[in-house]
Amino acid sequence: MSVNPVVVHVVRPYASEQEYLAAEAWSIDARGMLLIDAEPLPPDTAVLFDIALADGTKLIRAEGRATTVISPSAERPGGLRVRFKRFGAATKAFIERAVKSRADADRPSQPGAERPSQTDFERPSLVEVERVSLPEVRQSMTDLEAYVAPSPPLFAPPPLESSVRERIPGPIAAPANREELLARLRDRKRTG
Repeated sequence: MSVNPVVVHVVRPYASEQEYLAAEAWSIDARGMLLIDAEPLPPDTAVLFDIALADGTKLIRAEGRATTVISPSAERPGGLRVRFKRFGAATKAFIERAVKSRADADRPSQPGAERPSQTDFERPSLVEVERVSLPEVRQSMTDLEAYVAPSPPLFAPPPLESSVRERIPGPIAAPANREELLARLRDRKRTG
């Protein structure tokens, strides 16, 4: 018997994904999240939920299971803690951004140290600079790879034999000498 999941819609009062992450990335981890201000549900209840911004943009659409109810504290709001079961690629990407944002926020900052700017992350590495600056070397390597044949492995495992036979569709006709074959089998059985 299948139980229908409880549908939970959570709307958060933020105008952008960045605002939401700055304020509530702490509520999301790789395995689950806190549905802030959601109604309590019994543990192990199947839940279909989404998290939307004030303008209706849905950041997360997922399926999960209720784990616990978290009471609000002086520092943070409470809600329903859920464990993720299934979600799509867009939700996965958002969860990864939230986890990274949370890790960045948890990292202690050192006095006098500046946070790297976005352009610092986009700077190519020395290897990439060399690749870009030496196109003729890259072309010669590509040409060389085309001439070099892969060497055979030292040990090749035997091919796997399938234990499943292909099924032949349709009825199988009896052999023309069916009675003769049956008589031979009966004789073998009697003689031993």
